[in-house]
Amino acid sequence: MDFAAAMIQLKAGEQEILVGAQKSGDVYGVDPETTEVVWHQKPGRGGTQGGINFGLAVEGDTVFVPVADYDDDILPVGDARPGLFAFKAFTGKQLWANVTRNICEEREHCDPGISAPVTAIPGVVFAGHLDSRLRAYDSATDEVIWEYDTHQEVITLSGEPAKGGSMSVATGPVIANGRVYANSGYGIYFHTPGNVLLAFEAED
Repeated sequence: MDFAAAMIQLKAGEQEILVGAQKSGDVYGVDPETTEVVWHQKPGRGGTQGGINFGLAVEGDTVFVPVADYDDDILPVGDARPGLFAFKAFTGKQLWANVTRNICEEREHCDPGISAPVTAIPGVVFAGHLDSRLRAYDSATDEVIWEYDTHQEVITLSGEPAKGGSMSVATGPVIANGRVYANSGYGIYFHTPGNVLLAFEAED
């Protein structure tokens, strides 16, 4: 039930809010002066590996919340809501929800949730999933506008073949100089192993 994800602090004029999310699947907006809970949402079921694990993102006054809701063989799978959710930071109003379709099929240790932090730039939210997919979401509509399966074999700069895997822990995609950088592979706690750092850039 712990808070593994860092809090987000937002200010707009005289308004100020702290947004925190925990592994129970709950998200809170808290007044930092009074400690009053201004709003509360529960997008995730929660469980051993989330709820919300490692990191939210913000664009303007919208907070993007990744939910893992990993199938831990303890809590009901039918109650799980793995995916990405968007809320208004100062009111808690839900703007959209994209519950990820399970496309794991027969791949072992594969799950559709988002455990790693997400990264927001104007118009786009990047999320690395436990199913090895790196996805880019339209921040206004929740549409998946691009995705890449990091579990496929690539030839690295050293000339060696390698694969990615589940994307987790406290590192999300990094955006710099027109490129997206993402590490992939997380082979503990029943996830898909791998070991690559990938770089992407937009096509001309």
